[in-house]
Amino acid sequence: MADIGIVGWGVVGQATGEGFKKAHSVLWHDPHKEGGVELPELIEKSELIFICVPTPMFSDYSGIDLSIVEEVIESVVREIGGARRNRVIIIKSTVVPGTAASLQKKYPDVDFASNPEFLTEAHPFEDFLKPDRTIIGAELSVAERIKTLYESVLPPESIYFLTDTTSAEMAKYMANTLLAAKIMLGNEYYRLSQALGIDYDHVRQMVQEDPRIGGHLNTPGPDGDFGFGGKCFPKDIVALLSLARNLKVDTPILEDTWKENLKVRKNRDWESINGAVSKKREVR
Repeated sequence: MADIGIVGWGVVGQATGEGFKKAHSVLWHDPHKEGGVELPELIEKSELIFICVPTPMFSDYSGIDLSIVEEVIESVVREIGGARRNRVIIIKSTVVPGTAASLQKKYPDVDFASNPEFLTEAHPFEDFLKPDRTIIGAELSVAERIKTLYESVLPPESIYFLTDTTSAEMAKYMANTLLAAKIMLGNEYYRLSQALGIDYDHVRQMVQEDPRIGGHLNTPGPDGDFGFGGKCFPKDIVALLSLARNLKVDTPILEDTWKENLKVRKNRDWESINGAVSKKREVR
C-alpha cells in the first residue's frame, strides 16, 4: 500500500483521490476547502504527491499562468527537505511542455513526474478508473513505481505509456487541441450543409462510420452553441499557441482554430468558470 498525497481538491484531485483510496491511504490538502490536512502533515505521511491545482489562462489570451503550480511545488519541496529522497512529485495539472523538466533542474534532489489527466468534465470518476490510456513521464524507475500504483486500481487490460516528462505534457496538449480543431471543422461542414439544404447530422453519421474519424463533430455542441467552450480546450490552445510563439514555430491551423472560435462562440463561458482565467497579467 502506498501513501498518497493530493494537493488541490478540485475535479482532478477528487477523482484521483477517490480512485486510489480503495487500495491506498490518501490525504489531501487544499487551502480553499475544509476537510483536508495541512501541507506539512501531507508531506510527512505521503510517498507520492500529486499536484492537481489550476493552470488558468491570462485574460488577454497571451498564455497560461503557472504561478499556482510553481508556488505549490516550491512549498512542497521545502517541506520535503533534502533528506526525503523517496518522495515523488507527480504533476497532473496541465502544464506547458518542458515545465516538469525545468522544475527537475531547479530542484534536483526531488523526483518529478508528469501524469496528465484525460478526464471528461461530465464523468471524471468513471474516466479515472477506466481510462483510454495512462501516460507517465519520468525517469524509468520512477515511472515504473507510478505504473505499479495505477495497476493496483485500474483494470488489468489498461494501456500504459512510459515516456519522458515533456512528451507526456505534449500528449495532453496535442489531444485537447486536436479535438478543438476537429470541432471547428465540424462547424464549417455544418455551414456548408446548411447552404446545400441538406441534413448535416445525416452526413455526419455516414462519415463517422469511418473508425479513423470518430466523434466530436456534433454541431451545434451539447450546450447549443458553436465552437468550443468550457474550462480546458480554450486555455489549452491558448497555452500551446503561446509556447509556439516562444519557440518561433508557425502554427497557422491552431491559430485559425482559436480565432474562428472567438468569432463564432457566443457564450465565452470560460470567462466565468472558476479557475479558468487568471486575475494576474503575464510578465513580459
